[in-house]
Amino acid sequence: MIRMWRKQTFDIIDKRRNMELMEKYQSMIFLVILLLATLGDLFVPIIISVKYPGYNHLIDTISTLGTNESPVKKFQCVNLIAVGILFIIFSVGQGLAFTQIKWCHTLFILGIVLFGVGSILAGIFPEDPKGIAESISGKIHGIASGLGFIFLILNPLWAIWIVEFKDLRQVNITLFILAILTFFLFMASENADNGILKYTGLFQRLNLVILYGHLILNYTWMMR
Repeated sequence: MIRMWRKQTFDIIDKRRNMELMEKYQSMIFLVILLLATLGDLFVPIIISVKYPGYNHLIDTISTLGTNESPVKKFQCVNLIAVGILFIIFSVGQGLAFTQIKWCHTLFILGIVLFGVGSILAGIFPEDPKGIAESISGKIHGIASGLGFIFLILNPLWAIWIVEFKDLRQVNITLFILAILTFFLFMASENADNGILKYTGLFQRLNLVILYGHLILNYTWMMR
């Protein structure tokens, strides 16, 4: 009887260990997916822009690489679609990592999903080159990417109420303020050609680094 009880106890312990190990591997897989999405959006443009003479990372936006005048249009459009798909997949992992689902958790996951959808649509409908009348494709691109940015910018705000991120509240508040600031600078610089506001590409990339850094920081914090 004692042997049977001990065997059952060890079986339960082994099952728990196996479950914990599976959860750890699952978390690592979704972290890799998040990192791939981040690297795809930030570093792939650096690589393919070599084939775009005159492209300036500080002034030109990432979407400029996908316009009809760009020699790397196909690569950038495919990259945006791939990045969007990866973010949507990661949103599943983020949802599974939460220990509960409240309104703030739902909005946080939704922000990632909508950002991913916006990236996919931005890849399907390229931006118009500068100086050309806005087409339907350009309008869809602007609306989709703009809404995607806005929803993801709100994620550091929702994170303040998420219990799993309670130790990072001050950090998330700071990241939210920085995300809002860089987004407004990005929007204000789109039609500016002089001064600091001409660096549209820089402000866009700073905004992305803050938003992606926020996702990576909060997710890895949960994995501890």
